[in-house]
Amino acid sequence: MTAAVVVVVAVLAVATALWWVSDARRTTLTTATGPASGNTTSAGVGLLPTALTETWRASSPATPVPLVADGTAVTGAAGVVAGRDLHSGAVRWSYRRDRPLCTVAAAFHQVVAVYHRSETCGEVTTLGWDDGRRGPQRTGPVETPTQLVSAGNQVAATGRRYLEVWRSDLVRTLVYGRLPTPVQPATQPRPDCVHDSMTLSNGKQAGGKLAVVEKCPGESVRLTVQRADPKEPDHPEVIFSTLLSGQQAQVIALSGERAAVVLPDPARLAVLDGQGKEVAEYPLAVPDAELRGAPPRGLADVTQTPTEVYWFTGSVTVALDTGDLRPRWTRAGSLGAGSEVAGRLLLPVPGALAVLDTTTGKQLGALPVDRGGYRGPVGTASSGGIVLEQRGDTLVALR
Repeated sequence: MTAAVVVVVAVLAVATALWWVSDARRTTLTTATGPASGNTTSAGVGLLPTALTETWRASSPATPVPLVADGTAVTGAAGVVAGRDLHSGAVRWSYRRDRPLCTVAAAFHQVVAVYHRSETCGEVTTLGWDDGRRGPQRTGPVETPTQLVSAGNQVAATGRRYLEVWRSDLVRTLVYGRLPTPVQPATQPRPDCVHDSMTLSNGKQAGGKLAVVEKCPGESVRLTVQRADPKEPDHPEVIFSTLLSGQQAQVIALSGERAAVVLPDPARLAVLDGQGKEVAEYPLAVPDAELRGAPPRGLADVTQTPTEVYWFTGSVTVALDTGDLRPRWTRAGSLGAGSEVAGRLLLPVPGALAVLDTTTGKQLGALPVDRGGYRGPVGTASSGGIVLEQRGDTLVALR
């Protein structure tokens, strides 16, 4: 055997060994072969349904809320992210890994899938809504459990001790908290604090803002607002950081130069300006118990539209004005934040979707929905004449 042949054989052996242990061997991608059925820009879009019947359902524990765009609904279960035909539920494309999913979200008109890696949620992949083709990918030490929140061209991953913000190409723009492998530890202002809740806003110029409610040793609860895209990712640029009254708080929304936080005992909503000064406080008809502690995975249950912020506390839905963040109305006995269709709010309530006036909260009608024995929170979204409900680990399509 000549030396050249020996080299070729050795190279092939090494390549085969690397492929055998690589993530590529344990990844399966099946892209869509054609467009989604139906035309989401045609009849039925933007029209309020007159009745609702279940058309399909699928397991989807990795999606905290319904994900839908371009005639495709996305589910996440058992390591598989699937793009399903919105009208039939048939799988159009799929992406499979041999590891569990942490969470799946929508951001910058892509699907963002986060997978477990060792002790973290460190494998991140973007997928195209229409065909499932892979886009940018990244790895990193994101905490488990985590959930994503997006605004504009950025997305943030929550974490009790450490969180990150990425832009649309998945390049990291901000790290905050206790860095796993700090190069310059002194650059983090409060590495020993716990992050109770957070939210992200879209700025009019490049980048946006990140708000974090922190519990730090020896002090009351704190709200910190910072730039989501500082000049250096590990050098946070804090706009303001201020102590709040009491030991519990949740940040609900950022809008322009305003931040809204809720506090218990008594239940109230405080609005702060761009310097962290409280400019308004409103009493809330919300059980104090629902405002104590951190929300699941650090995110309040919020749906935002150009004019309203709908916040679900656990048994109450509160509508806030997106301009000054003042409460407009409160609806008790709800099951979720709801979603807008044809200028109305479809709000999940026991046995139905209530049809509400978005400005006043007045109920204008109701669409009966049979949820069987399910009694928990319900996330909703609407597209192409289809209403989607996230009921715990299951996504249900209604028409």
